[in-house]
Amino acid sequence: MSILIGALSLATNAIAQDYTTPEQYQFTLESDLVYGVAPNYTGIVDTLELDLYKPLGNTDNERPLLVLVHGGAWVGGCKNDPGSGVVALAREFVGRGYVVASVNYRLGWHKDDFVPNPAGPPTWPIEYGALYAADSIEMKRALYRAQQDVKGAIRWLKQRSALDSVCVDKVFLGGESAGGFTALAAAFMDRDEEKPYYCNAMPDAPVPAPNVLNGTTFQCILHTYATPPAALQRPDLGPVQGTLNLNGNDASVRGVANLFGGVPYDAFDLDWWQGVDTPIVYMYHQTCDGIVPFNKGRPFETMSGQCNLGSTPWHTNQPITYGSNAIKNAFDAMIDPPEYITEFAYCDPFFTDLALFECIRYGNNGSYHFLGNPALRAVNIAAFFDTIASGPTSCISTGTNEISYEIRPLIYPQPAQDHIQVQHPDLHGNVSIRLMALDGRTVLERIVKANAETIQLDIPEGITSGTYVLLLGSAASTRGLRVLIER
Repeated sequence: MSILIGALSLATNAIAQDYTTPEQYQFTLESDLVYGVAPNYTGIVDTLELDLYKPLGNTDNERPLLVLVHGGAWVGGCKNDPGSGVVALAREFVGRGYVVASVNYRLGWHKDDFVPNPAGPPTWPIEYGALYAADSIEMKRALYRAQQDVKGAIRWLKQRSALDSVCVDKVFLGGESAGGFTALAAAFMDRDEEKPYYCNAMPDAPVPAPNVLNGTTFQCILHTYATPPAALQRPDLGPVQGTLNLNGNDASVRGVANLFGGVPYDAFDLDWWQGVDTPIVYMYHQTCDGIVPFNKGRPFETMSGQCNLGSTPWHTNQPITYGSNAIKNAFDAMIDPPEYITEFAYCDPFFTDLALFECIRYGNNGSYHFLGNPALRAVNIAAFFDTIASGPTSCISTGTNEISYEIRPLIYPQPAQDHIQVQHPDLHGNVSIRLMALDGRTVLERIVKANAETIQLDIPEGITSGTYVLLLGSAASTRGLRVLIER
């Protein structure tokens, strides 16, 4: 078995492909492809799946890829909800020749321990009972898990780029509502120092109030969770890049579409926006959005605070966020901002002196929190992305294929400081070793001799703390291992 380091592929099409004209292609849909497993907020392991839309008749072997992320406040929604904007956008973009992935990701966050009169049947849908957060960090921890999963999905898709005729340098990301938050976080949060403090280990969450819904609609199916002490733990959530599919490919994207989402205020404090490979940004938002503030505020603040129909407001423990207009203002204040465009739709703001009538207006207009015209959104997004999607580029994959994981080697210590030992029955004679960073760089490469089915690798001082992929090649097999280094 051999290691295939990247299928070296350069754009060679003499005629540029058209990735802006709609309805050029029919498509196939590959549903429920598993890209990983990971523990949710209660410690239960979720199987993470995506749907893959592929155009029929597009002969380009270096097609752009669009990864779409559904909304639902990190407690609801799914990749194939027919009422969501992501399904409509997936059909729009696959018709233009894109390969499109719609992803599920981990949902859920811990609930408040005392809610006098929570929203729920018969006045509200049952899912509203899941909107009472234990504290202001819970939704942000859910966002962090979600962006880790999306990065894992991107690496998984880049790994199979040859199979799907995708160019790994033409990957785009988009999402609506919570999916917009997740897309922005996955696109911009790329350094260890950008990890928020509350994504480290935190004190246990309280036992949720018995009258709230401790659950999610993961995969659009209602799931409820028991709360033994172990389920209330809030462990360290791990590295910014996550631990899914560390195959040598990075999770970088060239462009991101934020559809009525935003960022937590920490994005400004931690300077998510900087970077040498900053993606271009498209933003759509209705100016009077009643769910995700257009400027600054808490999610659901308008509807929860003004239109709760006597239920306990559910926004009070949700975090302060910055919507699309606040992001635009931040970009405008930068010396070297990301390239961006906005599509803001004006609507009359909520007039609190006439709250009863305003609640009716908002109720009749989806709280002004929806995609509006998916076809028009797709026209504008595709036009903005087209310089990259249709342009020449180097489609080089840094991934590693044909790696065996059948028998898991023993690797220690973890995390490592100055050396690593690996033990496995297949380790005999000379073993080739390659240590790769998550951006695909080889940081160490050598041949070592196995002794009693064990090898030892000394880690040079120049290798910094972080997560790496260790590739081991022997006469018997080739294996890939995740390695944590702390200096």
